[in-house]
Amino acid sequence: MTKNLSKKTAFLIFFFFVAMVSFGQGLSKKITVKNQELTVIEICNLLKKKYNLKIAYSNKDEQLQRKIVLKSGTYSIHDFLNATLKANKINYQLTEQQLIIIPVVKRLDKNPVTISGFVEDGETGEKLPGASIYISNTHKGTTTNNYGFFTITLASTVEEIMVSYTGYEIYQDYTKFNTDARLTIKLKSNRDLEEVVVKSAKTVSLQDQTQISKISIPVSVIQDMPHFLGEADVLKTLQMLPGISQGSEATSGLLVRGGTPDQNLMLLDGAPVYNASHMLGIFSAFNTNALKSVDVYKGGFPARFGSRLSSVVDIVTKDGNMKEIHGEGGMSLLATNFTLEGPLKKDKTSFLVSGRRTHVDWIATPIINKLADADDILKAAPYFYDVNVKLHHIISPKDRLFFSWYNGGDVFKFKIRYNDDNSGDFENYNLFAGWGNKIGTVRWNHVFNKKLFANTMVNYTQYKFRSNFSSNSFFDSEKDLIDLKYASNIYDISSRIDFDYRPLPEHSIMFGFASTLHTFTPNIISVKAGNPEDLDIDTTFNDGRQQSPEFSIYGENDWKISPKLKMNVGIHSNVFKAKKKWYSSVQPRIGMRYLLPKNIALKVAYTHMNQFIHLLANNSVTLPTDFWVPSTDKVKPLLSRQLAIGLAKSICNNKIGISIESFYKTMENVIEYKDGASYLNSSTAAWDSKVESGKGTAYGIELLIQKNVGKLKGWIGYTLSHSYRVFPTINYGRRFDYKYDRRHDFELAVTQSLGAHWEVSGSWQFQTGSPFTVPTLKYDGIEDSSPPVSGSLSYDVEYTEGRNNFRLLNYHRLDLSVTWKKKKRRHESIWNLSVYNTYNRQNPFFYFLNTYNEDKTAVLTGVSILPILPSISYAIKF
Repeated sequence: MTKNLSKKTAFLIFFFFVAMVSFGQGLSKKITVKNQELTVIEICNLLKKKYNLKIAYSNKDEQLQRKIVLKSGTYSIHDFLNATLKANKINYQLTEQQLIIIPVVKRLDKNPVTISGFVEDGETGEKLPGASIYISNTHKGTTTNNYGFFTITLASTVEEIMVSYTGYEIYQDYTKFNTDARLTIKLKSNRDLEEVVVKSAKTVSLQDQTQISKISIPVSVIQDMPHFLGEADVLKTLQMLPGISQGSEATSGLLVRGGTPDQNLMLLDGAPVYNASHMLGIFSAFNTNALKSVDVYKGGFPARFGSRLSSVVDIVTKDGNMKEIHGEGGMSLLATNFTLEGPLKKDKTSFLVSGRRTHVDWIATPIINKLADADDILKAAPYFYDVNVKLHHIISPKDRLFFSWYNGGDVFKFKIRYNDDNSGDFENYNLFAGWGNKIGTVRWNHVFNKKLFANTMVNYTQYKFRSNFSSNSFFDSEKDLIDLKYASNIYDISSRIDFDYRPLPEHSIMFGFASTLHTFTPNIISVKAGNPEDLDIDTTFNDGRQQSPEFSIYGENDWKISPKLKMNVGIHSNVFKAKKKWYSSVQPRIGMRYLLPKNIALKVAYTHMNQFIHLLANNSVTLPTDFWVPSTDKVKPLLSRQLAIGLAKSICNNKIGISIESFYKTMENVIEYKDGASYLNSSTAAWDSKVESGKGTAYGIELLIQKNVGKLKGWIGYTLSHSYRVFPTINYGRRFDYKYDRRHDFELAVTQSLGAHWEVSGSWQFQTGSPFTVPTLKYDGIEDSSPPVSGSLSYDVEYTEGRNNFRLLNYHRLDLSVTWKKKKRRHESIWNLSVYNTYNRQNPFFYFLNTYNEDKTAVLTGVSILPILPSISYAIKF
């Protein structure tokens, strides 16, 4: 044991050392200079020529004519700037392809000046979150919030404003502001840049952010990844990130840092989504064409988020084009989709409509009917759909109103009818299953004053599952009916208000409160059987409707204490009613960033999270039959504490981000079905009598190297982690590896642009097989008889050493994609050819015990259902 631990420790130290070395590496491209004397403006021109940098400066800045003596040598760009500008006390800001020379601070005025407003895309009116604003003559700056709003208060006259956002031209305003001003800054997209980052990416470098364990994935990167059956998928892309893995082959569920699928808070325009998948978990419920941004938090959660333990996936849809009509549509082997956006009233009201529907049923039904017997009438209609609608209205310069609606679901219908024309006897079989979400949100943005912004939201969330199996027959003049119904629902009505207050550039304060009324109706089963006119059985089980109000309040402050030290300190508190009992929690959150030498950021975060609802599931596949249940008197709320420590740095002009993080997470009151129990046999008893509460622990280390800039984009990720559980009576009270434990997880994702028309992409994933419980021996038993008598019954006995005593096969898969794009004057055509599982790896979808050998040892058989799968899709944009 000690030897194994020593090996692991040595590996971690070596791995950490290698990652540290990578942080210290400079740019691969060097600049060589000789002894000479140049002005600042000449140095800028030299850098512009060597690195194709955009240079921004004030024409009134006297520093530009200062002469600086250069020493001969070969430098990286950072070393060169340190030796020239920084050594001569000339302040600058280096971002992606942009060098900003900041003028000297002028004398302070008596009255402070506040500049506030919105930053938006000049062509579409779409608000730009994370845009950087610099006030050149004061060395101060800020960024826009998630709604594109900014405010900054300064003690001096504002002489020049610079705004930068990756993929856009630098905005410079030389207007002199002696008094407060409210602006709407429109940025122009720079399509001529050789290296363009998509609009949803942010310009702030990793070392400038306080936040740890957060990853932003541009929507265009998701669309460029290899498609599964022709469909780009948000959640499958997130599964390619370190610390996040999939449940089983092809499913879209997220397992984050040893957590379960229900521990992920999925937000769509701020509203929770309870079932984020289609087709039994194979596809996500989010239509990529309608999305604006995707952020995932694995730890270090800001105080504004609550109610889940493992992650927050914050998905925002497009606001709609305020200038002109735009649209796109496409067809794949699986589905057809369309998106249309534009102004209802130019620069005042916009709309977005997006829809997607599979056409499997249109293809499958005729084929099944052909295969059926001539005397049978058979119908099969499996399909899924989703619709997004959004309206955006500018009421006044201070007020904006948003309305968004999502409706998505899956439907499976199956019908058979057998007729006997001679006797008149018949049998009818009907199977129906349907599940889906409905989400409505009304959101109001209001600027109270130059420093205070508010977002008020009211939303309705509904998740329903319905299934029905019925048969009726007529034989020998007798009628017979069987009708089985299963239902599981959850409804939420919520209200929330968030305030963004920025009194000084060094402080960004957020606070707010929310209320939610949860209504749970889990696992309702209705049974009818017998003669339709006089039923023998007519009953309903588990009609356990429960309403649970929840209230929360939070506050957080992102505080720049010094140029090297930033902190985010906050607290989240909430209460939840479970029948007659109230549960409460106080959840502290703290994050810190400290700049080490060579501009490497050391980040530390501690988070305390509570979760009042549970998802009862038997496996790693999120099925519609899994149902949401609230905490009760017997089952307490979930609790987690997580500590994360990491190093982060952006290199190559912020084109490449490198981060290494370690985490340690403990969980309390996690639930698991007792041995032999499941939702399939829990119809006659309350669900909370079938589960047991215990404790969980997960820890690990993650590495991410990400590049979202240029013709070559992608990332490399690796995770080494361990997750286990302990329950009082399960596994004899001994610790066992949890079913979601993935010891090693490696991901590689790459997209490469080849000229104006072609693009190729590929992804490869490897993960250690998950733990699984199998009997290890089978022997003959004899039924108890006292006294023993001749002819006692014998039976087979299966012996299991412990829960999750076996580890399944390792999982790995390669996907490839080729995309061809052709732009014409009024539209763009896009063809995509993708190959899923390129080298035809037989990854089992499920396992079963097939037989036993002669020595009574078990044989476990895996079944693979997804071989190599090519697909083709076509899209058009106009």
